[in-house]
Amino acid sequence: MSSISFDPEAVAVLTGAGGGIGAATARRFAQGGASVALIDANDSVHEASEGLSKEFPELRFESWVADVTSEEALAGVRAGIVEKFGRVDHLGIIAGVVQTAAAVEDLTLEEWNRVFGVNSIGAFLTAKTFIPELKKRPEGTIVAIASYWARTNPPLFAAYSASKSTVLSMVQTMAAELAPSRIRVNAVAPGQINTGMHRNALTSEAESRGITFEEMKAIEWGKIPLGVAGDPEVIADAVAFLSSPAASYITGASLDVNGGVVFH
Repeated sequence: MSSISFDPEAVAVLTGAGGGIGAATARRFAQGGASVALIDANDSVHEASEGLSKEFPELRFESWVADVTSEEALAGVRAGIVEKFGRVDHLGIIAGVVQTAAAVEDLTLEEWNRVFGVNSIGAFLTAKTFIPELKKRPEGTIVAIASYWARTNPPLFAAYSASKSTVLSMVQTMAAELAPSRIRVNAVAPGQINTGMHRNALTSEAESRGITFEEMKAIEWGKIPLGVAGDPEVIADAVAFLSSPAASYITGASLDVNGGVVFH
């Protein structure tokens, strides 16, 4: 995907950039020549930023630890990004959490709110915070991470699936609202991606079912026609593509990247 290139002055803002899909996406933008502002709830985001600075010394990288469920925290990050970079061209809404596996009758309101807080409210607040900056640039883009579970709605993950469904809906609404400003808005719907969050979900479901992690992995990965969970880089490729000039006539879309598990 190194053939994807961005304006050499472009700045991408990514939430959830401390590891997994977010860190891989930050690296993809850098490979395309864009500087990156990395945001995450964990201190690991600083290490990710430092690593990119060493690998791509010609570009600029800055990192912030922030809670995407806090409008005040995001406003502070936005001010810092404007001060450091002076512009925002691309927004990647990647921050997300997985639900602890539980049937609806056993699912606590606290867990429901935690998952919706990051996956749904966090996505909304991130978009709301940075849209004014995107409107200042020509051909801005937003790409949000949804999930194929938003369409398949498997048992034991009602909060996660529902929260990601709101992402798909919001993406289409924003695409319609922002088209007159020439801002394209799309989603990527990953399948089984071999990240820490995915492994945590497998562990949680294995415990809920009373089986081992390896048994749970065999069940879930066995559903994938291509035979294996994808690496984070395959989602980073999709985000970079939808953010790039190569996707200049695509908006309001959701790109399935799931190894053939779901066709849409």
